[in-house]
Amino acid sequence: MGKSAIIQRTLGLLITAALLLTGCSPGLPPGEPGGPASFPRPSAPAMLQKVDGLGVNANIHNWNNGELKPAIDTIAQMGHLTWRVIVDRADWEPAMHGADPSVYDWPYYEKLYSAGKMADLFDTVEYINSKPGQVVSINVMGGVPQWMGGTEIRPELEDYWVRMIASMVYFGRVDRKLNFTLLSPMNESDWNGVEGPQVGPEQYVRIMHKLSDALDTLGLADISFVGPDTASADKAVQDYLPAMLKDRVVMDRTVHFGIHSYDGGSAGASDALAATGTHARNVWVTEFSGPCPGCDTGAPNPGDWESAQASATMAIQLLRGGMSGLQFYDAWDGYYEHHGSIGYWGLLAYNAATHSYTPRKNYYVMRQLFEFVPPGSALIDCTSSPESVDVVCFVAPGTSTLIVYGSNPGDHEQQVHISSPLIDAAAELASFHTDAAHNMDKGPDTQISQGSATITVGARSVFTLAAQPAS
Repeated sequence: MGKSAIIQRTLGLLITAALLLTGCSPGLPPGEPGGPASFPRPSAPAMLQKVDGLGVNANIHNWNNGELKPAIDTIAQMGHLTWRVIVDRADWEPAMHGADPSVYDWPYYEKLYSAGKMADLFDTVEYINSKPGQVVSINVMGGVPQWMGGTEIRPELEDYWVRMIASMVYFGRVDRKLNFTLLSPMNESDWNGVEGPQVGPEQYVRIMHKLSDALDTLGLADISFVGPDTASADKAVQDYLPAMLKDRVVMDRTVHFGIHSYDGGSAGASDALAATGTHARNVWVTEFSGPCPGCDTGAPNPGDWESAQASATMAIQLLRGGMSGLQFYDAWDGYYEHHGSIGYWGLLAYNAATHSYTPRKNYYVMRQLFEFVPPGSALIDCTSSPESVDVVCFVAPGTSTLIVYGSNPGDHEQQVHISSPLIDAAAELASFHTDAAHNMDKGPDTQISQGSATITVGARSVFTLAAQPAS
């Protein structure tokens, strides 16, 4: 995941210095949580793109008989989100069951999926489903059962992996009657076998084709794929995409080309996908976050402002780079089996003594994007002056009202002029800002006229201009 790079702006220099002081390794592959952040400033996109996948990763291992419900409530308040709901590890079949992997022993699976972490998965999805406007994508992290290969999927046992995944989807959809149609059945298959099994491009395509056939056989033709969800965006584009293009079944079923990014880069994935002329809808960054050194291995999240501002800047860069979906890693702190430790990346900090969840700064920074940019919003070209203040602009579905999300990483207050040639309607926009001392505070309203608006933004802050949401 992300390698060290020269950071050109003040924020980047501060982040890099902080990471070096904490001893963060510069040798992580592109996208690995904990890698130093680098924010290249791309030119504003000339083409419009629809944004349909803003949301969070959601670890189900904190369900604990419903203790997780208040955290889900708090995250759902952020807007109409896409939830990448994670079950970890992919080892819920402890031993090979049956000699024929095409045969489903449903009494066996009913027992398997009605207890432990698998019951937690379906209970979590059910509760998310109860919240209006929420979309669920199920993701499987970590290695497979040892008998199946552990850190890999042994080729001769691929059909057993397919049955395991397909049975999980069937039970959730048919037995539990849950609402989800998106599936990402493996995680970071290009990496080390810990985040997910090591599965190269050719094997990935082969077993995803088998999984597609199995889902069709079970009457689940409406389940679509998000993938390949690689740690490296470069590998997704250069290795996995060409392999996927050779298989029409896999490519047609992949509605969101999934990558990870912890450095703000996307390897030109959007342009690469568009050039193929395939049916894959767009690119989602299914994991992204500002730096959080040690948060995978039990070091508590410092909750500092630098990380939160870095998350905002990264979101802007990825959106300007053509991404249609961003799922923040992570919704809340929780235990990950594949790391054997608590992950502290959460928008919500978990207090084990009180069994309660409290928003971190990143929560408010992300809410300022998620709440005001509903699914189907269009990214539009806009500029900011001075350019040291990063902005990304949208119009909501069925409107012509400007929505601006911006980040001022500098140490001085700035009067920022924002302009978009695609907006000509006059409007009054509410303003909101978050910084080290404020959490999504309401500021003075701002007028937009003939595609231009001017706002004064505080030093080291994140801001939003948008129509006031209905209460």
